[in-house]
Amino acid sequence: MKLTFSMVRVVLAASLILLVPVAAPGAAEPLNWSRLQQGTAQDISINADGQAYAIGLDGTPWRWDRVEQRWRRMSGSFRRVSAAEGNRPWAVDAEGAVRRYNGLWWETKDSDVADVAADAAGNVFIAKTDGSIRKWNPLRSEWLPVNGNARRIALDGKGLPWVVTTAGIIQAFDGREWTTLPGRAIDIALGRGNTAVIADADGRVRMFNRNGPRWEVVPGVNGVIAVAVTPDGGPWALTADGAIMITRPLVSDADQTEDQGAKDIKAPVATAQTVTAPASAASAIAAPVITPPPVSATPVVASPPVMPKPQQNTTRPETIDAAAISTTETITFTDTRKSAASIAIGKDGSVFGLDVGGKVLRWSNARQTFDSFPGSLVRIAVDAEGKPWGISALGRIFRHDGASWRQIIGAVGADISIGAAGTVMITDASGALYRLNDAGTAFARVSGNGVFIAVGPDDVPWTIRDDKLVQRCDTSPCTVLPQKAHSIDIGPDGSVWIVSDRNLLMRLKDDGKNFETIPTRGHTPSKVAAGPNGYPWVVTNAGRVLSSRYFERDETGDLKLAAGTTGGTVGSGLTAAVAGSQTSGVTFSKNMRFETVTSDVFSSGGGVDMISGRDGNIWAEVSNTLAYYNKATRRFVAAESAILSAGDSFYNFAVSREGDVWAYVSTYTQTVALYRERNGQIKEYTVSGYTPGGVAVAPDDTVYAIFYTGGNYYIYRKPEASETFTRLGNDGNPREVAVGPGNDVWIVSGDTNVYQWTGTSFAKRPFKGQTASSIDVGMDGTVYIQGTNNKLYKWNTANGSFDVVNNITVNDIAVDEDGRPWIAVDNTPTIKRVRD
Repeated sequence: MKLTFSMVRVVLAASLILLVPVAAPGAAEPLNWSRLQQGTAQDISINADGQAYAIGLDGTPWRWDRVEQRWRRMSGSFRRVSAAEGNRPWAVDAEGAVRRYNGLWWETKDSDVADVAADAAGNVFIAKTDGSIRKWNPLRSEWLPVNGNARRIALDGKGLPWVVTTAGIIQAFDGREWTTLPGRAIDIALGRGNTAVIADADGRVRMFNRNGPRWEVVPGVNGVIAVAVTPDGGPWALTADGAIMITRPLVSDADQTEDQGAKDIKAPVATAQTVTAPASAASAIAAPVITPPPVSATPVVASPPVMPKPQQNTTRPETIDAAAISTTETITFTDTRKSAASIAIGKDGSVFGLDVGGKVLRWSNARQTFDSFPGSLVRIAVDAEGKPWGISALGRIFRHDGASWRQIIGAVGADISIGAAGTVMITDASGALYRLNDAGTAFARVSGNGVFIAVGPDDVPWTIRDDKLVQRCDTSPCTVLPQKAHSIDIGPDGSVWIVSDRNLLMRLKDDGKNFETIPTRGHTPSKVAAGPNGYPWVVTNAGRVLSSRYFERDETGDLKLAAGTTGGTVGSGLTAAVAGSQTSGVTFSKNMRFETVTSDVFSSGGGVDMISGRDGNIWAEVSNTLAYYNKATRRFVAAESAILSAGDSFYNFAVSREGDVWAYVSTYTQTVALYRERNGQIKEYTVSGYTPGGVAVAPDDTVYAIFYTGGNYYIYRKPEASETFTRLGNDGNPREVAVGPGNDVWIVSGDTNVYQWTGTSFAKRPFKGQTASSIDVGMDGTVYIQGTNNKLYKWNTANGSFDVVNNITVNDIAVDEDGRPWIAVDNTPTIKRVRD
């Protein structure tokens, strides 16, 4: 990651390679995506006066000299930058400090900052690492609080902020209240004339069409992580490998001159070579913003991790590894009084976990709690440097590189483990074992088998077979031990820990064959993770976490790392089934506090059909009245849609992230058809003329619909860019469908069982089956069902079962963008949601 900007004189208009001509939304002339051949960057900013700044991959800030048409190097090292007034940019460094350039040096203005946005009029806003927003008061040199939440921030022509929240939601501030806009984003930029551009969650550039209102794709570039806008409304974009893509150049203006303050930041110019800066800044793991590795943009390939080799015998003295020294103390446990579904511990003492919904957690010694960490997984592991790895519900494999989640492209697995020497191994759904190659790009088959895996510091895998027997796989075939278990882990000291099939915590004896019981008085173990010196942590069958030792480490960058993490754990490509539960089969029940929301827009006497729209809103329909929940007024508001007049009965509907309404409508001739309403225009969709059943829209706007054909019901899908539905597998009889991130498809069948799509077929969830009447999946992947007993259940990815919410009965459900259930409680329009 050393390449920064070339110091060779560059004329932008002549230095580009033409790629793809595209039409901008509402533009008379098409836009031409081109790549700037000199330089790569991790962030870029342009203000209304055409001043442009960029941050190189090594953290070096650069200023575009419009007179000499070249990049000029500045001092400092940063992660984010914002052009401001008078060539006085603001920037955020790797430690979260926000600084302003005064013409001579950078002045620190605040700490714990994730992003900064300034404009040519002097307005400055920051997004803190905790998501709070502040506005700079230059008269008093202080920050004033602004209501709202943000991870990325930009300013419009009036100096008011538009933001991407910590949940990826897009919002605009009018000076009094926030308005939620459709879609999801990872970055946002605004230009003169209120041109608004985002990098969406799928890495595409979108421009805001206010007539929609909707975000419309500007095709021709993919894998985008950051955006900017020129004064004349031309979008710029940065791809995951740092390539700078532009549609309109910043040309030289002969009438403009740079002020003296700008000249003060000039550095000696090398005329014949590319200047590189030290790469040490790029390795900081506390980055509050995106730091992409140097990989090709399409497809994005995970950058290779360092794979240390186990120590070899040598005549030289070996370095003593403190974490590898086994404790001789008696193991006793402290109840942390915190909960998790599973945990994993790194050689450095970093403790990560998953909650019952699969969301990632990180333990803080200082706060004595689990802090939220971005990502959603069903299996988790921690490498020697304290970075988490994991497997998603779709079997895709991810690693955290210190700033972002990265997918191991083309790899799927069922369980994962990382040894103290750095060896990464997985099992697949068939029980085969695989080892990650030294390049960190692919897994190779190795001898051995098992459902669950743990890797020792000597690189030897231990597994639990499908008959629960423990085995050591240093030979072929593996050596089977006379012990059954359902959880296993190995510490950096080589100690092997299991939770037996009788729910006892056990440790391997020195004979390497038998296990001894370690008491956990008053608690029943369910899972185990081993840390430095062989100290274990335990998750009990009640979900409580027990610690035998708190591992001291520097936690100062943890919250900044979490706030700045990007990339997500949705991924793309292959999917696979994940290994079965590591628990003893214990399920959980929980209580939730619900409150009634105002729904007086609906007439009484009708049942509620409720869904979570991909535009970020909760929608409901009662007796052909369609409405969405307005977050500002905290009530349902009627929505006009031409689809309501397409027939006499409106039911089973979905809403895309752009606001398209998909619905089944029974016409006056008693036939049923699937319609889409977009900007007042209606279109009918059929599959060989057969009658449809149910519909759902994925977060990427892929539409899934149920059609009746050949005497049975089948799932069909239509990608956003296509107008044709094709069948998804040959599994028959679906009646309800819901889709989560990564096109995670769930159905309720005609026999009321719940199934999940594995990539090749629908698998019953859980294995013995769960009956349901309706189902919904939130944009964070949270799954809720209405049981046939009208109870509310939540899918527990760690246990592979549904947990009952035991204080409520339901008639219909929807799951909002934060994974919280909304319910209709009876056949009247009474709607409740989980209380904030």
